[in-house]
Amino acid sequence: MNSTDADKHRDVILIPIDDGEKESQKNATEKEKESPEEYIEHLQRLQAEFANYKRRTEREKESLSDYVKGRLITHLLSILDDMDSLIRHHQESHQCSIEEIQFIARKMKKILFDEGLETIDAINQSFNPEIHEAIAVEKVSDPHKEGIILEEWQKGYRFHGSLLRPSRVKVGALKIKDESDV
Repeated sequence: MNSTDADKHRDVILIPIDDGEKESQKNATEKEKESPEEYIEHLQRLQAEFANYKRRTEREKESLSDYVKGRLITHLLSILDDMDSLIRHHQESHQCSIEEIQFIARKMKKILFDEGLETIDAINQSFNPEIHEAIAVEKVSDPHKEGIILEEWQKGYRFHGSLLRPSRVKVGALKIKDESDV
């Protein structure tokens, strides 16, 4: 070994580890080596926590749904009161005016529209199978009326943009020239 190699080895200093440090290193390795039973217990606790979370969120969702339904029903009670009044009036006088019925219908529509109900336009619109249901087809000679809704048999509705019920409609279909001769 020459003098430069000896100098290199002289610079390396070995420091002994005291017993306290050895013990803490030993404890850390023991913690890392948990027993399978401890892992199972930990997983079981996590499963129980998750099951409780699912039950709690389901209860909250049901509670919110009940609240919304109750709010809508509260609004509709005034319409029920008006209908009861109209029935009593009809039983007493055997008369029922169209204005009274229209008033109740307008009141109900206002409540529903205020809650987010929207009507689907149908008459003179292009047939769209996503929001319209074709109940009938009528032959038309005007090519501009092909695929156009000619009549609405039942209104369609959306609720906050989601389809509740499609419009039930009659759609125009172009006559073929041979059909007009028959």
